[in-house]
Amino acid sequence: MVSGWRTIPQGGKAFVINRMGVARLVEGPQQIFLWRAKEFRILDRFAAWQTEYLRISYKNGLIEHRPGPCVEFLHPLEIVSIEVKPAVVLDANEVLVVYRKVESGKVERRLQHGPTQFVPSAEDWVHEFSWHGTDPANKTRLIPNTWKFTKLKVVPDQFYYNVDEVRTLDDALVKVKLMLFYEINSIDLMLQQTRDPIADMANGLTADVVAFASQLTYEEFLEKTGQLNVLDSYPQLLARAKSIGYHINKVVYRGYQAPQQLQQMHDDANRTRTQLRLSVEQEEQQQDVTDMKLGAELQSMKMEHELKIQQVEHSRTLDLDEVNHEIALEDRKREEKMKQMVAEKNLQLQAKKEAGEQLVNYLSQLKRMGVDLNQYLASQNPKPAKVTRIMSAGESTIPVHIHSS
Repeated sequence: MVSGWRTIPQGGKAFVINRMGVARLVEGPQQIFLWRAKEFRILDRFAAWQTEYLRISYKNGLIEHRPGPCVEFLHPLEIVSIEVKPAVVLDANEVLVVYRKVESGKVERRLQHGPTQFVPSAEDWVHEFSWHGTDPANKTRLIPNTWKFTKLKVVPDQFYYNVDEVRTLDDALVKVKLMLFYEINSIDLMLQQTRDPIADMANGLTADVVAFASQLTYEEFLEKTGQLNVLDSYPQLLARAKSIGYHINKVVYRGYQAPQQLQQMHDDANRTRTQLRLSVEQEEQQQDVTDMKLGAELQSMKMEHELKIQQVEHSRTLDLDEVNHEIALEDRKREEKMKQMVAEKNLQLQAKKEAGEQLVNYLSQLKRMGVDLNQYLASQNPKPAKVTRIMSAGESTIPVHIHSS
């Protein structure tokens, strides 16, 4: 039994059951007097901030999720429990897969994309993923069901993976080291087709690497490891990723690891090949030096021959120029002589012309003066007093006679 004064603080509530079994709530601030009450209890107060919500379980079986900010008191007759839960904060690249049971008894699924602050209703539950995860002690090893989460990231991601015990065509065992880059294309397809996409992609990667190496000897495998950087070398991985809603961006080949004895044999063979290659390169270098010397000598001889040809051609050109110069001088002299002769003839003709003109003028004057030109001309040219004629006597031996008249 409870008796006496009881104080209820401000903002609080109290639960009181009197001696008759009647229960009531009393809000503070106030002071009440109890007389033989069966129970007096200050109720627990639960408050949720803006980033929280209250999960209230009622005695009638209902559950309520009340987003903050809010306050509720734990009423012992109505409420079983009250829990303060944080709201789910989603970034821009995160998605929640939320399920809800509808009236028909079926379950519907929806995707809650970020960025947002998500408060589930009482009928909602969130899908929890459980995938292969990276071993904390070895980043290239995947362990089943170690990556548990509810926020699905929809940005490109990657993981390291080593394919162990890959057997080549000649029964050599190697470990192939890879890195896989991927991104999700369809969340619905992923949820329908796979429970663990990381495991599916690792299995596809393993199948393709095993198929690739099984067709090659150890030496051929080492020569063609560059093809492991090409996506076309992973047909099973690409097909499986597409069927579960993922896209493979690229696969990076990070190297290989062979057993120590096999690796030692390979290193020895590489060392031998390197020595042979160095010897061949040295021999090639010596041959190149010899070829260079011979080429230089041949080039020198060729240049000397060309120089001699140029000298001969130059000398011939000089001789030809000299002959042409002499011919030109002779031509010039001949032209000068001809010009001089023409000038002299012209002078003579001019003098005769002038003399003739003077004679004509003189005779014209005489004629005007009445002089008989015929007599004048005859007097200027008299007949000879004696004429001598020479006559041939033919083929006879008779002497030639000269007659005077």
